[in-house]
Amino acid sequence: MTRRLATALTSSILALPLLAAPALAQQSPTLLPTRDVAVTFRLTGSDRMPGDINAAWLASQRVLRVDNASAPGWLMVDQPSQRAFMVMEGQRLVMRLPQAPEIAMLLDRPESQGRVTRLGRRTVAGMGCTDWRIERRDGKGGTACLTQDGVLLRAQQTGRQEVLEATRVSYGPQDPGRFRLPGYPQLQLPASLRGLRLPG
Repeated sequence: MTRRLATALTSSILALPLLAAPALAQQSPTLLPTRDVAVTFRLTGSDRMPGDINAAWLASQRVLRVDNASAPGWLMVDQPSQRAFMVMEGQRLVMRLPQAPEIAMLLDRPESQGRVTRLGRRTVAGMGCTDWRIERRDGKGGTACLTQDGVLLRAQQTGRQEVLEATRVSYGPQDPGRFRLPGYPQLQLPASLRGLRLPG
């Protein structure tokens, strides 16, 4: 494992809450889209510029795929099994990621982890959205701006300058083949390696 791999894994995990479903009675957002959608994001306010981050959601199977050119592979989060995987095509390897609070936020109602407050409205990528502040008990909350039909357009973690912001939103059927894990050998990433700065 190199520092670049560890950083890429951490960055991908933090980018998981990219898509969200409609707010229930305008009281609280949920984190599962109701239809297929693809969103392109840019990360601003960071000294590392990863380029475009592309997220796609396959509603029929409740699976999220995240592609980032600066990462060693693409990330898949499977909601039914509550597991996340990094697929490294070049190494013909699949890495099973340990469960983490950031993944749980994608798979569970955010109010189960803290307080959720509805804020104001803004426009991002030509679309209107509502800001929601999530104050998690572990201190890793933030603000997310969701459209009426549940697409996340902007996100910022509490205490961080980086802002994840949508530049393009595209609705339409997603190819199920892009969300299937290849038959490569699978390795489990030990939970003890998360967040470490490894040499390399």
